[in-house]
Amino acid sequence: MQLPNYDHVAPKTVRFWALFDTGVMSLALPFTSPLFINFLYWLNGLIGGTPTPPTFDPFAMFFVNMSGVLVLVWVAARLIRPLGVFALVDAIGRCAISLLIAYYILFENVIPVLWLFVLTEMLGAVMQFRAVWRRDTGM
Repeated sequence: MQLPNYDHVAPKTVRFWALFDTGVMSLALPFTSPLFINFLYWLNGLIGGTPTPPTFDPFAMFFVNMSGVLVLVWVAARLIRPLGVFALVDAIGRCAISLLIAYYILFENVIPVLWLFVLTEMLGAVMQFRAVWRRDTGM
């Protein structure tokens, strides 16, 4: 069985969404992640939510930083080798992340400003799915 070929996806599409993801690179470092979290809570305060972040224990911050590092590794892979198949993988990942964020907002009372992340993740997913399917569907 021959696997689909995604060479028709423009490398600039893959690189664009990789560069977009560098916006959360501050999550990767212990001394910058609190700044990013404080910024999110500040935005949350602007929309009427709580502006003060909770205290994260070191174990929780470890997962914040580890997630940031994993995002940066994924960014690097897409920038170094912008393969079309990475657009498909990234689009699927963005859908999963969107669902995860929505779950936490709806059922675990996480700050509603994170709907902005759902929006940007879904935008990235739609744009990359479109690039992947363009050749296959004649769009």
